[in-house]
Amino acid sequence: MMEDKGVKKLLLKLTLLALPFLLWPVLEAAVLPGNLFTFRVWETLSVNSMRVMSGPFYPNMYVKMEEEGELAPHTPFAEKRVVEWYTDPYGYRNRDTKTDVLLIGDSNITGAKLSQEETLAEVLERQLGKDVYSFAPATVNRFLGTRRFEENPPEVVVVSSIERRIAELPAVGATGMGAKLRDMTGTAINSSKVLTWLAVTADRISKLALYRRTLAQIDRTFGKKEYIAYQNEFFLEGEPANRDFSEEELKRIADVLEGYKHALESRGIRFVFMPIPNKENIYHQLLPSRKKPDFLPRLMAELKQRQVDVVDTQSTFENLYHNENIPLYPVDDAHWNEKAVEAAAGILAQYLQHDDSEHTRDARQLVKNQE
Repeated sequence: MMEDKGVKKLLLKLTLLALPFLLWPVLEAAVLPGNLFTFRVWETLSVNSMRVMSGPFYPNMYVKMEEEGELAPHTPFAEKRVVEWYTDPYGYRNRDTKTDVLLIGDSNITGAKLSQEETLAEVLERQLGKDVYSFAPATVNRFLGTRRFEENPPEVVVVSSIERRIAELPAVGATGMGAKLRDMTGTAINSSKVLTWLAVTADRISKLALYRRTLAQIDRTFGKKEYIAYQNEFFLEGEPANRDFSEEELKRIADVLEGYKHALESRGIRFVFMPIPNKENIYHQLLPSRKKPDFLPRLMAELKQRQVDVVDTQSTFENLYHNENIPLYPVDDAHWNEKAVEAAAGILAQYLQHDDSEHTRDARQLVKNQE
């Protein structure tokens, strides 16, 4: 009998000891502001474990906060900047869901360390006079497997990628049941405020934001660096970013992009590819080797030979940085800044306006011929 009482007391003490650790994530998710322990809106709104939601971010959100760059947050090197984010009902970074031109891409297209009005989608929309939708981060396969785009396809799809990720772009393939199921469940969750709140709260609990921030601070305290610095600029990869690509690698990448063109044209949609140069590419003179990479010019030449529409941002970026001394990337971040976005949007708008009606007519005719 005495032993039973001792066990019960021990269990009670252990429960009381564990209670704060069990309740804290719930308090953090349900009561405290979502950005209290994060350094960027990206970490605040991104979906962590609840992959049943349709998009990469929590839907129907607005956040305004002071951000720091991804390469040296919470250090003396961080450059702070106030940004605003809006997400649409599908969990993508847009104010609405209208889509004449659709952008598929990575975090640069999403607009990491940019305020909403500075994102490529919004700048291009102002310059083009058409509704531009940011479907990022996402892939062409995700686009092809999303029902709402089958029912209401855009006129043009622009696929964009930072240079270092181009080799990882997936070839056109089966969408898979997982993606289709996520599209269905995401639509159901987004249609209910209660289900959305439950999904977002559960996901925020899984993030353990304070715990992760504490670990990161411990790492920095003991000298773990998360950045590469050359001449007071911070880089994500440094020298390896400017590696050489073989002819075989180049043709494989071109095959993937040509596959995008065929898949989209079969739906009557014009395809355009817009690569974004690495920070290490445009700032190559700051690196120890001072080596200028030739990957993008070679890839663009190959794509033009295959009659794949490709937008050249490299030449413009080189001119802006080397001849006009205009910085195109934040000091503490590898993503492009608002000046680079403005320049890229101008080039892209001109490209899309050129022979736009002819491209659209040819694509629509191709679909009719297949029917």
